[in-house]
Amino acid sequence: MTARHTSLIALVGIGIAGWLSPPLAAADPVTKDMCIDAHSRGQDAKEAGKITLARKLFLTCAQPSCPALVQGDCARFADDLNHQASSLTFVARDARGADLVDTAVYLDDVLVVSRLDDGKPHDVDPGRHTIRFMSRGKEQTVALVVGTGEQGRAVVATFPTINVPPPGTAIPGGSIQPEITVVHPRGSKYLIVGGAIVAGAGAAVGTWGVLEVPSNCTISSTHCAAPPGDPAYDKAKSGVDKLNIGIVTGVVGVAALTGGLVWYFSKAYTETSDAQAVIPTVTRDSAGLAWSGSF
Repeated sequence: MTARHTSLIALVGIGIAGWLSPPLAAADPVTKDMCIDAHSRGQDAKEAGKITLARKLFLTCAQPSCPALVQGDCARFADDLNHQASSLTFVARDARGADLVDTAVYLDDVLVVSRLDDGKPHDVDPGRHTIRFMSRGKEQTVALVVGTGEQGRAVVATFPTINVPPPGTAIPGGSIQPEITVVHPRGSKYLIVGGAIVAGAGAAVGTWGVLEVPSNCTISSTHCAAPPGDPAYDKAKSGVDKLNIGIVTGVVGVAALTGGLVWYFSKAYTETSDAQAVIPTVTRDSAGLAWSGSF
């Protein structure tokens, strides 16, 4: 390939990838010193593995205003790097599978784009990167390794807490929003009910005992204003016995009720169940209905 052809390729590359570098105003042409500086810095960036920066620099010094020797080198270097360059496209979706265009994307903590509504690829150097998506106060992070020459790789982030569909709703892609249920231990429910019944029974027996004590007798002092052998003493004793039984029974019931409540809340867990749905399916060779869910 001749130097003239190489220069033409570089000029075409500049036209296609002009958005990669700031436009040069006609009144501010690239000077000879700028060309030589871009040529030197471009080689340093290339050796450091900074492919994106090196391409920008080589495209700068590949312009016709640069010396012919520098222009030829830069055009050849830029053409070589075109085959090594990598790029990513970014997609953000909500829980329903709809695109979230109001999403900012950070590549290795550097803001790349503030909205995802143009679908353009973004240059990235080969290697390991961390992509952070920010939308409506939520954040999703994706770590990936980009290969040399990997072009237009789509990086998709899903925000499961944005626009959550009702349980059982089919969402794009054939998935179903699962039903999430809070499950409590069955035994705790029995203990709560049993404890409440026992406590209630204890209260009833204790009340019965209090009411059985004659009015001329005092429970606190175990004294009756009656002559020896009066039936009031037997009634008072029976009432006090019932009161004691009621107190013990009530304490047992309250203890069981309290233990059941602690068990009920402390051992609760969530359970996800697949909702059942019929989803239309269409392929190149057939069409029909697909059943999603569990029996």
